[in-house]
Amino acid sequence: MAVSCAPFFYTQAKQITERLQNTYPGMGLYVLGRSWAKRGIFAYTVGAGAENVLLVGGLSAQDAAAPLILYRFLERLCRSEQRDKTLRAVKIRNTLRERRVTVIPCLNPDAYEIRQFGALGAGCYAGLVGRAAGKSYANWCANARGVHVTHNFAYAHMPILPKDAAQGSLPQPSPCAYAGPVAESEAETAALVRLCVRETFRHAVVLSGTGGYVHWAAPDAPTEKHDAPMAAKILAAAGGYKLADSPADARHGCFAEWFAGEFDKPVYEITPNAFEAMQTQQSFDALYAQIEEMLVLATIL
Repeated sequence: MAVSCAPFFYTQAKQITERLQNTYPGMGLYVLGRSWAKRGIFAYTVGAGAENVLLVGGLSAQDAAAPLILYRFLERLCRSEQRDKTLRAVKIRNTLRERRVTVIPCLNPDAYEIRQFGALGAGCYAGLVGRAAGKSYANWCANARGVHVTHNFAYAHMPILPKDAAQGSLPQPSPCAYAGPVAESEAETAALVRLCVRETFRHAVVLSGTGGYVHWAAPDAPTEKHDAPMAAKILAAAGGYKLADSPADARHGCFAEWFAGEFDKPVYEITPNAFEAMQTQQSFDALYAQIEEMLVLATIL
């Protein structure tokens, strides 16, 4: 396996990418954009079909396991396609004749560098990050400009989320409380928006947060006119997760609601059942096993 349990950071992403390229030359790779600290935002493609499914994670360093889960899934998808093997009883090569999967394991690489290495991980924004963090980086979620990328999309965007506004937060760089001056103000957010505008995705899947839940967002239409609720129920059951509606104030600026409203396509958000960073390979393997079947199903929905 190219992907194992370890604190995720950018150097690891580059190492995994090199191994995957060498092992699976049919895998597509391109740099979606650059973070504020000039780190590449890698996007990978498997399959050549016309219908494209988007898998994205790593919006916040709080999502400790999401990039590793998506990298391992990408690897197993490539292996199954190359060797013409089944993955969770699905013949991947046959599926990928008509379907393509785009995987972005880490949209916000600077956040993981800052969580791991402190202000030095922010490059030229080290001073800003040091002041915003107060020299404590254990709870850092934001990018190198102190913006919480998870809430920087053009859906009911607010610079300060209601729960933080109630605590007296100000619209300024912060480890978690600042969603940016306007929607899509950040390099990372803008890169993903450009991709979604350029491509025609059938649907999207986001790994974000923790708790073991599946949240779905769909076009503003009666539920009987689309199958998003049933698909979400199937995904949740496959992983032993629960369906959940997130509080409205937690959805401000979220990718899922923006994508569903902008493109009239559904989004399924999976929150891995991991409240802490993975401590052992065994615990990571168990977490991944819960989610793999959901991701396989998501590619064929």
